[in-house]
Amino acid sequence: MSSLAPSGLGTASLDKRQARLRQELIVRAAVAISVLVFNELFAFSHEAAAVIRLTALLGLGLNLPYALAVRGGRSLRAQAYLRMLMDVGLMTAGLYGAGGLAAAPFIGIYAIVPVYTAIAFSSLACVLTVSFATALYLVVAGLQTAGVLPILTTPAPGAWTIAAFNLLVLNIVGGMAAMLAHAYRASRDRLALYVELERAHDHSVQMNRQLQLATRRYVLSEVVAGVTHEVRDAIQGVFGHLWLARRGGPPLPEAALEHLAHAEHACENAMRILSTTLDVAQPAEPEREPVAVAEAVQRVAEMKAVEFRRERITLRVELAHPLPPVLGSSLQLQQALLNLVVNAQEEVRHSSGRREIAIAGRADGDQVILDVCDTGGGIPTEVLPRLFEPSSSSKTAGTGIGLAMSAGIAERLGGTLTGANRSEGGAAFRLTLPAATRPPAPS
Repeated sequence: MSSLAPSGLGTASLDKRQARLRQELIVRAAVAISVLVFNELFAFSHEAAAVIRLTALLGLGLNLPYALAVRGGRSLRAQAYLRMLMDVGLMTAGLYGAGGLAAAPFIGIYAIVPVYTAIAFSSLACVLTVSFATALYLVVAGLQTAGVLPILTTPAPGAWTIAAFNLLVLNIVGGMAAMLAHAYRASRDRLALYVELERAHDHSVQMNRQLQLATRRYVLSEVVAGVTHEVRDAIQGVFGHLWLARRGGPPLPEAALEHLAHAEHACENAMRILSTTLDVAQPAEPEREPVAVAEAVQRVAEMKAVEFRRERITLRVELAHPLPPVLGSSLQLQQALLNLVVNAQEEVRHSSGRREIAIAGRADGDQVILDVCDTGGGIPTEVLPRLFEPSSSSKTAGTGIGLAMSAGIAERLGGTLTGANRSEGGAAFRLTLPAATRPPAPS
């Protein structure tokens, strides 16, 4: 009897395996001790009692070599099946000691092994155990009837009928245990999948929230930087005219010169404040480091997996191998890709036809090219010339900041982002970034 799975690599798997082995050895020892106690309290004939006692002690003593074999860590599944069949063999030997065919009323002891294996090991192990026990008992009883094996206890009339009935019950119990164990494992696997999907969804929502916040901050900094730059230029012009008014042309009254001096000083303060604001508003230059493109694409795919499954959108990822890393920031690459995928998702979400988004990646010299394509309605012609402007959007609920941010990230990472309509329908965006290393030459 065993529930041991193949050798695992992690500490958690090892602890789980050891716990199951301890449980198995405890069950085997408990059964052996119970048989010994029953044998001493309700003694059969001297010969039968000796056989049962020897069998129970052998089953109890085998726990030590079983434990040592498992500690070796080799062929654990084969060891488990061997222990399971050995248990059936020992039980059959005990039944033979109790009379063989004459012990037909005690066949129910076999049920311990298949029920335990169904719960703790597998449904297949349960079926195998029941089949092996049935066949082995029939062989022993048949050999007794044929006179090949000695009869330790004379069978009662109708012993074969009792044996057949009990074996039928054993097979029914084993079959039901196998089906229930299979249903339990399927339900447990589905529950584990739901938990994993829920965890992935929560992570996706958290990452989306962070990326959307970063997007808003990026666009806000762009707007602030643009407005600040324009206002500073305007004030710079006013300052120039004030300077000329004070120092050029005919002399001005003392009061007018004083007012002009105050205005000039105010313009200087305003330009200093605007220059400081412009420095703060400008996004910091990202640290350039090698970023694995495949990992960034996988993270984005995982973040959108639950939504895509719910909306019946197919995501295809086709990355060339090997694909060199790109120079940039992992988080910013994920931001750019996520914005492109979200844009494609909004296009195909309400499509009555094929809902598909594809991410393809390949190396081209010292650059890595990522294409994000969809099967949506495409980009309106009037939007194409200003596709990456923050206020440009073809969606009634859209703001256009996602594509603008992706284009800004591509530019800061030394790359480009372009968009166009596909001849077969839908939109295609191409993100081109510098590779951290040149791809290996083809052999």
